[in-house]
Amino acid sequence: VGLYDLVFAYEDGDDKRPNIEAGTMLRGIMRLAICYHGGLMWKMQAGMGDTVFTPIYQALQQRGVQFKFFHQVDHLVPDGQHIGEVVLTEQVKLAPGCAAYQPLVSVRGLDCWPSEPDHGQLDPTYSALLKKNAINLESSWNNWASIYQGNTQKELEVIRLKRGIDFDSIVYGLSVASLPHVCSQLLPQSPALKNAAEKIKSVATQAYQVWLTRDVPALGWKAFGDGNAQPVLSGFTEPFDTWAPMDQLLAKEDWPPGHEPLNVSYFCSVLPVKSYPPFTDTQFPAQCKASVKQGAMNQLDQQIHALWPTAGSPGKFDWQVLLDPKAGVGSARFDAQYWRANLDPSERYVLSVVGSTQYRPQSDGSGFNNLYLAGDWVKTGLNAGCVEAAVMGGMQASRAISGFPKTIKGETDR
Repeated sequence: VGLYDLVFAYEDGDDKRPNIEAGTMLRGIMRLAICYHGGLMWKMQAGMGDTVFTPIYQALQQRGVQFKFFHQVDHLVPDGQHIGEVVLTEQVKLAPGCAAYQPLVSVRGLDCWPSEPDHGQLDPTYSALLKKNAINLESSWNNWASIYQGNTQKELEVIRLKRGIDFDSIVYGLSVASLPHVCSQLLPQSPALKNAAEKIKSVATQAYQVWLTRDVPALGWKAFGDGNAQPVLSGFTEPFDTWAPMDQLLAKEDWPPGHEPLNVSYFCSVLPVKSYPPFTDTQFPAQCKASVKQGAMNQLDQQIHALWPTAGSPGKFDWQVLLDPKAGVGSARFDAQYWRANLDPSERYVLSVVGSTQYRPQSDGSGFNNLYLAGDWVKTGLNAGCVEAAVMGGMQASRAISGFPKTIKGETDR
């Protein structure tokens, strides 16, 4: 069960429907046992976005790559065996005098991605409407276009990038769940993309994080071997079956004096979603997030005693264990924690369901001469959702375009 939990291997997020290719899992286990050095798992020393993606972003910036934030990719338009156009919608305008949006913020000397845009860099008209309507521009289920048009009598600007003028080749780095939406005009012409869209499954996930006034030993956790060891534990109760204390992150967090937590714990699992409503159903994300919150609070109140016996008994969780700088009372202290539902096509976890690897295309296998695929859903040799596979997919795209690198470790068993 633990192996299925760790790779979210449940169709539609249903824990009664485990599904993963035996060969893919066996190959992954053998690589973990034989090829990894020093440990099977490594804990990030700060957030994943800040330790992995910030350095990549900064390196690309230094090499002259231009980034255009706040643009939604609507669809790709075919022109014979090429992509002829990329159609985007510009979501916001920048503030007067702001030539390029600077996304990073510094937290204790570390460049980090914030959870919300910096409104000081946005045009005041856009900023005011975003704040008033609590718009999440990263969600596919937002009604930002209609709100903007209704308040300004203007439509958001549509941008058409044309082959030979604005681009020659495209690296498609979106996840596989985006294919039916962004590549709807390509699928009838490309059996490879059509099969990938239909056969390679993805799953919504959910997570919550709690900051605590006690450390792990004080919660009553009994570690094997070293009494101070902190686990990466799966196979726990639903709806959150995986737990990892992440105390190493506390040194990178900025807390008010006198309110420093002694532990931060991450919980995650699949999120049951049988079907996704049209993007016009703008209440869907809020409904799912409310479900995540309820599930998290119920787990703390009814189940967490199995891991943290000193934090209370079933139905009698000690909510004072949760850190709340605003000094909330009882279960209201949970409002100071963090929880989310990962629903969008770009957020869902890519599965390795039985029989799916044969439908994973390689980077140059899109069926279009100037469209190269990248991500953990292409055929990399790992064929499973992880950062390593995503990097290998990017290396494949580089090789298909430039011939470098010639060898990608792990792509084959030789």
